[in-house]
Amino acid sequence: MNDASQTMPEVATRAGVLRGRSANGIAVFRGVPYAAPPVDALRFQPPQPPLAWDGVRDALEDGPIAPQGRSRLAHVMGDFERPQDEDCLTLTLWTPGTDMRGRPVMVWLHGGAYSSGAGSLPWYAGDRFAAHGDVVFVSVNYRLGALGFLYLPGVSEGNLGLLDQLQALRWIHDNIAAFGGDPGNITVVGQSAGGGSIAAMMTMPAAKGLFRRAILQSPGMGRPSRSASEAAELGARYARFAGVEPGDEAALKRLPVPRLLAAQGELARSLQGFATLSLPFSPVRDGRCIEGNIVERLQAGSGAHVDVMVGTTREEMAAFHCVDKAVIEAGEAAVKQVFERLCGPDYPRYYDEFRRMRAVPDAPAVLGDLTSDQVFRMGSLRLAEGQATAGRPAYVYQFDWQSPAGFKACHCLDIPFVFNNRENWRDSPMLQGADEAEFQGISHAMHNAWIAFARHGDPNHPGLPRWAPYETTYRTTMRFDTVIGPVNDLAGLSYRLPWPGL
Repeated sequence: MNDASQTMPEVATRAGVLRGRSANGIAVFRGVPYAAPPVDALRFQPPQPPLAWDGVRDALEDGPIAPQGRSRLAHVMGDFERPQDEDCLTLTLWTPGTDMRGRPVMVWLHGGAYSSGAGSLPWYAGDRFAAHGDVVFVSVNYRLGALGFLYLPGVSEGNLGLLDQLQALRWIHDNIAAFGGDPGNITVVGQSAGGGSIAAMMTMPAAKGLFRRAILQSPGMGRPSRSASEAAELGARYARFAGVEPGDEAALKRLPVPRLLAAQGELARSLQGFATLSLPFSPVRDGRCIEGNIVERLQAGSGAHVDVMVGTTREEMAAFHCVDKAVIEAGEAAVKQVFERLCGPDYPRYYDEFRRMRAVPDAPAVLGDLTSDQVFRMGSLRLAEGQATAGRPAYVYQFDWQSPAGFKACHCLDIPFVFNNRENWRDSPMLQGADEAEFQGISHAMHNAWIAFARHGDPNHPGLPRWAPYETTYRTTMRFDTVIGPVNDLAGLSYRLPWPGL
């Protein structure tokens, strides 16, 4: 192999030859199309196979990210600006070698409430996974917001962003061997909306065989997918915000993107309420892609064909509540109203129970614990219970390390530790003031656990205390903090009041 091939490797895919770039022993291919551009007549249509090309196509630069507004968690994670375009269905791929060695494959599905984010952001660079774990790592861009999740009969069938993810997995399954990966050993890893997408795919017949393992980080499974009728009503409201007359909703197919995004923001603001995380767009129970309640189906074992690792941060909702003046200044009466809504007429017992968990039981903190359970924690544990009941191992973790910047153990705080790429998060507000040695120690434990799970379906490795699977007797949970170790029943389900429902 000559020097040119070492620094500019070429790989033949089914659509054509790609040229990447190699540095420090890792080859990276950027802006790789896994589907046809969803533009013009393909706006609001399911993804189509990628267009073939002649010759060699450079895969040296990231493609545009999906059209979106500013992330509502920019104050926690940091901000980003990237070129945006509807032609966004691309992926980024890192590999230790294009040598047909059949390495494990990890596929990252980013979060962002189904409305923001991108797999091509430096935060989600997979070079460390490729270098440390000898794995092929792929990060995916998919359609977001109305362009990805609008449900409106006659305009969009909904779940298009979910279908994009499936199309990306098909592309990976069909082409990854040429990049040194094993199509029979694919692990999907997703955080927040990405984890919720994985949960949905675990119930979908169309996803069977596309991945062997799944790591779900803070999947928002407590926000149930909308029914088709609910989503259609919301879609009609969106069309009105976009200035489209009733009966002319098909005009959405022709509107400029800035107008679509402005209407998306209007719809989101109209759904705001006290201590709620209402999403304007998300997966829909359409009877085709998603046939029923995702959490109930997973608890019944419909994901038992997949190896599972799932977890949450201790104080997920701190990321959202820390900038919500109504929550920050909430008194006991307002918080008790939320408890009554979620827990029913017996809510005082639940309120007292949550207060006992807090050394300083102020009302906003108690509210944050309740809504963290509702939106994130309980659905994750129901998934683990379903796996255990079906006789399949599920590994559960909780991330307890506290942000020195005052965000507690908030939503998204675990991501930099998993990717082990501190330098890519230097400007992240949630990590300001972090002890570097502490970061590296926790990151080493988590990063290598994710790699071990992708390789073998078991996260144990020499740098981690023994991590046993979750089952309904001991409910073993790995706690990641300045002290790392397994804890039985960390959520306290054996002695807490029965959770009133999702």
